Amino acid sequence: MLLRKRAWDMMREEFATIDESASLAEGIRMLRDSMKNAPDNSIVVVKKKNGSLRGVASIWTMLKAVEDQVLKDDDLSLTEETDWDRAFKRAGTACCAASLEDHIEEDVAILKPTDPMLVVLEILRKRNRSWALVSEGGKIIGVVLLSDVYRELTRDLVTQF
Repeated sequence: MLLRKRAWDMMREEFATIDESASLAEGIRMLRDSMKNAPDNSIVVVKKKNGSLRGVASIWTMLKAVEDQVLKDDDLSLTEETDWDRAFKRAGTACCAASLEDHIEEDVAILKPTDPMLVVLEILRKRNRSWALVSEGGKIIGVVLLSDVYRELTRDLVTQF
């Protein structure tokens, strides 16, 4: 029955993690690699050196970093005298050498494994997030994506139509 579904029924136990000391390039690479296996994934869990949760690097924070550090670079103008390819490569190199530190979201939605689907959906909706982390005993054990909740909610509906 749909209302008996819990966060642990929907969570993904395999998710990308990265150390807080990583570079922005490592974060971007980790998310791209993760998306090869799970195209709807949009986060990398960031851990402190002791293994505890620091936050999340999301597709939005990484796109913002690329926009701020690459696409708004002063050398990337649309004038005829600009070597756009060279300027883009230089700006991209500088961006990727930057630390992930400024692109970590620390305000994360945390679920308990036993949270019912309605609680999961409410937390995602109220926090305006497409993801939430599942924690047990202070350890992150899974990730629930909005697409996972959608699939669960609509599975039974579709068969009734």
